[in-house]
Amino acid sequence: MFAAWPQIPSKPAAGTLRRLQDALADQAAQHTQAVAWRDIAALTRQVLLEAAVRGNHTGLDVPLDPALPSREQWEQMACRTLPTARGLRVFAQPWHPRALTPEAQDSAQKDLEQVYLGEDSPLRRHLEPQPADPFWHEALGYQEYVSVGQQQAARAVALAPAGTTTIVCLPTGHGKTAVAQASALLAGARGGVSVVVVPTVILALDMEARTQATLERQGKRSPTGRYAYTSGLPQEVKQQICDDVRAGRQRLLFTSPEAVVTALKKPLEDAAEAGLLQYFIIDEAHLVEQWGTGFRPDFQTMASHRRTWLHKAPAGQAPVTVAMSATLTSRQVTLLEQLFAEPGQAQVVWAAQLRHEPSYYVDTCPDPETRQEAVIEAVAMLPKPLALYTTRVKDAEAWAERLRSVGFHRVTQVTGNSKDDDRRAALEGWAGSTPAGPSPTRFDVVVGTSAFGLGVDLADVRTVVHACLPETTDRYYQEVGRAGRDGNPCIAYMATAPGDEELAERLNRDPQLTTGRAWKRWRAMWRDRTSTPSGAYRISLDSLPADMPEGFNQHRTWNERILNLMVRAALITVTIPEPPVRAPEETDAAWQERSDAFYAALGKQFDIILADGQTNDLAYFGAHFNQVRQQIIDDQHSAGGRLRTILRSERCWGETLAEHYRVPYQGGTLPTAVTCRGCPHCRKNGPARGSAAGYYRLAVEPRPPVPSWPTSSADPLQRFRTDLSCLSIYWETQQEFNDLIPELLERLAARGMSAVGGPGISRLSTRRLQRDVRPHPLIVDSDGDLLDRYTNPLVWLMDPEDSVLGPEAAMRFESQDVTYLLHPRSLAHPDRPKTPLIAIHRAHLWVRTALESF
Repeated sequence: MFAAWPQIPSKPAAGTLRRLQDALADQAAQHTQAVAWRDIAALTRQVLLEAAVRGNHTGLDVPLDPALPSREQWEQMACRTLPTARGLRVFAQPWHPRALTPEAQDSAQKDLEQVYLGEDSPLRRHLEPQPADPFWHEALGYQEYVSVGQQQAARAVALAPAGTTTIVCLPTGHGKTAVAQASALLAGARGGVSVVVVPTVILALDMEARTQATLERQGKRSPTGRYAYTSGLPQEVKQQICDDVRAGRQRLLFTSPEAVVTALKKPLEDAAEAGLLQYFIIDEAHLVEQWGTGFRPDFQTMASHRRTWLHKAPAGQAPVTVAMSATLTSRQVTLLEQLFAEPGQAQVVWAAQLRHEPSYYVDTCPDPETRQEAVIEAVAMLPKPLALYTTRVKDAEAWAERLRSVGFHRVTQVTGNSKDDDRRAALEGWAGSTPAGPSPTRFDVVVGTSAFGLGVDLADVRTVVHACLPETTDRYYQEVGRAGRDGNPCIAYMATAPGDEELAERLNRDPQLTTGRAWKRWRAMWRDRTSTPSGAYRISLDSLPADMPEGFNQHRTWNERILNLMVRAALITVTIPEPPVRAPEETDAAWQERSDAFYAALGKQFDIILADGQTNDLAYFGAHFNQVRQQIIDDQHSAGGRLRTILRSERCWGETLAEHYRVPYQGGTLPTAVTCRGCPHCRKNGPARGSAAGYYRLAVEPRPPVPSWPTSSADPLQRFRTDLSCLSIYWETQQEFNDLIPELLERLAARGMSAVGGPGISRLSTRRLQRDVRPHPLIVDSDGDLLDRYTNPLVWLMDPEDSVLGPEAAMRFESQDVTYLLHPRSLAHPDRPKTPLIAIHRAHLWVRTALESF
């Protein structure tokens, strides 16, 4: 490229070379606002360092041209230069964030070398891909799961009975989005809708783009072709989406909690009542606790809407709830169960794992000016693509302008103030792709607040820089998670300055009503109550205590927060008001007026049921309300201090983070193993004595079981099984196996027995079976994991040549777990190898009789 300058070869490039090619092409075309000298120097330097770690130290000849960096500018970017006949030969010099000791400097240098090695790094995260289940391939077209954790999470969601709740903790980079998409798209194949609640517009747009690509490959789409319901949509598109939700044509929709409880409220209720609302998915579910307590109460208010959907749905057709996050604490798991699950109707899939990819660095700067210099140097020297995080919108805007002023133009910003089109342009320009396919990269750096990043999936981000102190450990760790999603090593760099702690503490302190004020507000709402035909009480969020000014414009939000806290304190349960029913003699005008009044008041009213007779006792109310209130205050205080404790810790960051994300649960512990690829403590103190891995500690991949549901009723031939756990279904001829066994598997899958396995499965086309049984999922136990650990009903198919059960199948046969054993008539009993199974086992059935029984 440099040899041909100003002509830029069109030869396809990838990675950093592709970014450099795009930057040079813009510069050659004199798109001067798109590219500046630091953009070109930083990317060229990165290419040279990527070559150097692979043994190529020859440097690069570049022309001296006013449109390219000067010799002085190359040297400002930590490059050594030598004059040549045409210009300069440039050599990139290593750089790393500041460290304290020679040993720490050596460790830091090795950290960066691993980042530049990328896919060739021995420290690259290696997941264990698993064969795709038929439903996974049918829904998404994928041949594999990326990890065991993704496989088990996807199976758990697909197998979850109607009306239940599955909480999924799946590490960043293991494909939570696909888990959400697969069951939803399969379930919607014949009509229906699944709604995915996301915290930010940019995440909704990112997921929309991925969904569009998936459905375009399949030749399927929603009527509008849109899958993100955001405030920036034209009104006519919003209305069409609402109509498509009601009719079950939308299939999949990404939106905010605020939209769920307002504009989409009635369409979702109508879909639920028609049995068309299939999945309710909360992505980044840790925010229900972090943001829902005060900042965005609708994260928690959604719980009452979910209860309404369950109430309205036809029997057996209530939506399945799924709450997903890469990180969950004990408090967050408890709150999700409390708000979004019925008693005994929740299961947890725990594949938690600390990130393998990031090395952590912290610069403690004495003043803001020093921090500015440190951050600019880090942005210049550290590998791209890069995300730079700040806390406030004004800081993000200032940093983007500051970077442009020092010679970076391939920079954009995303904050809560960004418009939808700007967010979409930022994502597409950063990633170099659009729903239509690849496009030139335009940005190497995105400056953002927490509005940018949650769940955004650009696989090859190499660096995350924080020019701030995040207010919580969870926010910091989630933002660090934007890098290294492809499994390659990455860098997490933070520069702090005086005043950061005060700002973080202030942002983390959400004001909490005193118990006395909460009591007054509750009594005002209770005073204005009306009774409903269902026995509930209808209360208004506009009710005010007598001593409160009418003009106080936050009162409705405060009332909503009080009700959320009362639910958590087990003082009340909340439901959404039932629509009115027209009276037999009511005139059209009167009915229209009453109906219009009801829908105009939606969002301002709730129907509540008192938990017991003591809710309106001041002492009882105060004790329960104050307990929850104090719990929230304590959590806010500890959340703010926990990250600062980690930063100052005399322990490995991996140990402290793992401790933070371990969850006591149902008498045991949901574990998070220690992983560290370099942190300030380990670089300062050196590797643990006797550690073969040196500074690095990399945990093994988690292997969670698929939850078994105690309420699962999938056992369509139970009357033949009687009191035995195993039902023997036999065939007599090879022709019966060929013709009747596939039909039997179809009928069992359509009645909820979706998990199948056994050596005979290899003789059947499971993908054809899946197409025949959709929208029901088909899950194939190819490794015996379900046979061993899944206690819900399972179909096990023997091979026509088998004469005996294998040891694992024999153990399942002897267990109390329901099993439909499909086998040749001659199969021997496991305890009497010379006697046919059906001669002893009384719960047996000929395959033709089984088919005739449906």
